[in-house]
Amino acid sequence: MLSHNGTSSHPQPHPQPQSQPLHQQQPQQQQLPRPHSTPVKRRRRTGHGPDARSCPHCGRTFKRTEHLERHVRTHTKEKPFICRCGAAFARRDLLTRHQRIAFHEDGSESPGVPSEPDSGETHGPVEADLAAAVSLSGMSVDHWAQQQQPPAPPSELYPMAVPRNGALVDASYQQALLGDQFYENGNQDAVGFDAHFREFANFLDGVGLPAEWSPYFHGPDRDHEVTDTTVKMSREGTTTPGARNSRTRPGTPFSSWLPSAPTGNRISETLPDTNPRSVDIDSQPYRISDEQRHRLNNSIETFRDILDPDFKFPSRHALSRYLTSFFEGFHSHMPFIHTPTWRVPEHSIELILGLAAVGAQYCFEHRMSERLFHAGKTILMERLMHESEKFGPNTSSSLNFHNLTPQRRASQGFRERDWGSWEPIETVRALIALMGYATWEPKVSLVQEAFALQALLAQILREVGLYEEDVPQLPADQATPQAAWQAWVRQESTRRAKLIAFSFMHTHSIAYNVYPVLRSNEVGLRLPCSTGEWKAQSACQWQTARQETEKQQLYFQDALSLLLRNTDGTAPVDPIPTPLGNYILLHGLLQRIFIVRDLSLPVMDQSASLPSEEVDKLERGLRSWTAGWQQAPESSLDPNNENGPIPFTSSSLLGLAYVRIYLHLGPYRLLESRDPMRIAKAINRSPAVERSGGVITALLYTAHMLSIPVRLGVDRVARSQAFFWSVRHSLSGLECAVLLSKWLSSLTESVATTPLSDSEDRILHWVRCIVEEAYDVVDFEDDEPETSTDRDPASLSLAVLRIWAHFFKSNTQWPFINIIGKSLEKYRELLMRSRKQLVT
Repeated sequence: MLSHNGTSSHPQPHPQPQSQPLHQQQPQQQQLPRPHSTPVKRRRRTGHGPDARSCPHCGRTFKRTEHLERHVRTHTKEKPFICRCGAAFARRDLLTRHQRIAFHEDGSESPGVPSEPDSGETHGPVEADLAAAVSLSGMSVDHWAQQQQPPAPPSELYPMAVPRNGALVDASYQQALLGDQFYENGNQDAVGFDAHFREFANFLDGVGLPAEWSPYFHGPDRDHEVTDTTVKMSREGTTTPGARNSRTRPGTPFSSWLPSAPTGNRISETLPDTNPRSVDIDSQPYRISDEQRHRLNNSIETFRDILDPDFKFPSRHALSRYLTSFFEGFHSHMPFIHTPTWRVPEHSIELILGLAAVGAQYCFEHRMSERLFHAGKTILMERLMHESEKFGPNTSSSLNFHNLTPQRRASQGFRERDWGSWEPIETVRALIALMGYATWEPKVSLVQEAFALQALLAQILREVGLYEEDVPQLPADQATPQAAWQAWVRQESTRRAKLIAFSFMHTHSIAYNVYPVLRSNEVGLRLPCSTGEWKAQSACQWQTARQETEKQQLYFQDALSLLLRNTDGTAPVDPIPTPLGNYILLHGLLQRIFIVRDLSLPVMDQSASLPSEEVDKLERGLRSWTAGWQQAPESSLDPNNENGPIPFTSSSLLGLAYVRIYLHLGPYRLLESRDPMRIAKAINRSPAVERSGGVITALLYTAHMLSIPVRLGVDRVARSQAFFWSVRHSLSGLECAVLLSKWLSSLTESVATTPLSDSEDRILHWVRCIVEEAYDVVDFEDDEPETSTDRDPASLSLAVLRIWAHFFKSNTQWPFINIIGKSLEKYRELLMRSRKQLVT
């Protein structure tokens, strides 16, 4: 047994005289009990006594001289083992492997070359390749050299502490991985498996050749198997060429390093070369290990009776791909998960499935994303029934809507589920992810699913609580920076999940013209923290970011009231909100526009304008918001802003807010129908835009919105917009396109009687410049004849629609955006047809 400092608690044997040959030294035996009447084993000395061999280069100590010699050669790069063909190697086992591959089986080293005692065992090229990979990685290779030596004493079986980076690695970790049968069969002596395997496993994971594909680890699906195929076959006496080829075949085709070309047709004798460059494991935070995938799959199998029989859980490569795509694409627009502390086993299975569904969509794997969505939703509903006592009666009524009643549950019979890690806020996160997928899918059935989930999410938010929770004070003995950071992460993550759920449900209202299910006056939360605090990778970085924050963020309702009460257009909110805080506030202003217009509409006229006093208040609030956005140090219109795309997204919603003051397009879009012709006809029935001084600001933002894709390259942005151009940009772009096109059409009708103002003339000039820039470079699909370069307002109104339609149709991420593009194209065709009829 081990003491806390990693040394043996038993008395240590006296060291043998150093003059005695090392291979003749016999460590003193100590009798230790073994379960199941297994043979008594001996402990080895730790090698830290006066007889320890130390490396003159790095000071590392070794128990055996040959180990030290091999280690020193990793520093000196000496290669004393030379084949008769001229190839030189640092170790005999590598020379043996070379001779076997190059048909030098009967060859020998050059005269005078030092040799080491051969173990008499036949080790295949796989083991040597792995050892070479470790050597190339710059890590120690003495433990790999050990496996080429004669079988070590059985005392290696017992748990030993091996220092690694200042920590202790218990060899019992190996037994947990490999199973009792491995140790009982004595395979560890042939393999030389020790605690340094953990280091090599990490190295393999970093280069794309995971540890579970090495010949020493077969993953959790194969418990109690002999893990070294060479040992297994040698014990069975299998020496046929076919068997040898089978055991040396590479364990995986998925290597992230360029393999070496095989000699002739002997590809079965080669192993894909391992990347010799060091890779930081922290750079792959969303990688799913085979063990994690195994556990997730086992959890899902406990729900097999309620899942689609055809549902198959994705491979760990696919899961890693989906999670990476989710966090790099979708999550950057809605950061509600704290990625520095993200750990897959700490989250519910329905959340993992929801994230994977969105990620699969970003990977363009649409069939798999829909399957993951339905599996995640099914398990989520089952969870809500299981945890129904933690929610109120209104949530239960929502579950009844989904036909999840206790009676149905009882009729299905009881089956033990693996519920895993869960807390109520996990349900909020899972619903955000599932809604994030279903909201923009082209199938009408999935849109209906999204609305059902929206109502459920609103109810759960009310019952979980839309208010600040007090952080419990840590005891004095636990008040460490790490503990404080973890407590803060929990509070901020919960706050962000609720605020982003509020904003995303309001996005439903924007897209589908439904009354907001959650109003601003229900949100009693503070605005989110700064980006620096949120992205801090450690407690130390977080403390540094906190010290730079002078004041705590205001409550959402207080900040929104300050914006609406301000009269001079300055930024009244102190401290200046963060980018995400500004984004949430803008949703509050957009919601006010919707509600005020809804209350102001006459019964028979859906195009009624907002009251003038309300327009003044809203425009003052938007000017104050813009001043705050401009003063925020993290704000930028750069799509590749290191602080994320949220400031860029907010700028598009600002344009949408101004457009909605002067154009009520909500009832005239029918986006939920997913039918481009119906959408186009509805837009064609929308009211005209009147010329006025007030609409100039809205026109300025519509021109600005059009200029962004033109400046960056319409097709370039359309085909690579996943990581900075969100669906919210497209919703804003739709309404900006219609407003600008309608205003240009109104100029054609009224410019003869009402000359252009200076502001109108400038807007017209800017639009003409943007259209000319786009028409010079964009490859439009149709062969429409070019009009005069001196474009009149009527042709400009059609050109604006043509550019936006091409941009939306070229999108490769969300089919919903393609539908918007087709709808604008149909709308443009209707305008051209009506104008031809007027001419004739």
